[in-house]
Amino acid sequence: MAKKINIEDFFTDDNEKEGIWFEPKIKGVPCGIEFLVTGTGTDENVAGTERYEKEMAETEDIKDPIEKVKKQKEIDANRVAQFVKGIRAAEGSDVQYNGKPLEYSVPLIQKLLFKSPLIKMEIIRFAKDTANFIKREKNA
Repeated sequence: MAKKINIEDFFTDDNEKEGIWFEPKIKGVPCGIEFLVTGTGTDENVAGTERYEKEMAETEDIKDPIEKVKKQKEIDANRVAQFVKGIRAAEGSDVQYNGKPLEYSVPLIQKLLFKSPLIKMEIIRFAKDTANFIKREKNA
């Protein structure tokens, strides 16, 4: 019997725009939070690269090295936040922020990624790998 293949499963361009739910792992341990991550190749994210590079170049004028690094980290977190279009608790988790149920907002994602560089790095890794946006089962 022939294996059924749906060609649209490989439409990574569409899947990168819609986003894929992803739960980062820190040292192999799932963090309990899922992010709806879009791919770095979307038109919006590619256009954001120019803005990001301009903002980073502007930090060269900051004389205080500590302020400069802080601003660069903020810009980087905001850049990666652009890839995230949703947030939710992973199955079996109850995630709260300031004692309230988790709710998506751009400022929340920016703050989370600024304060959690390990999660930020996992999201970058996921968003850059186009194969993550193929809808087929990875083991099929």
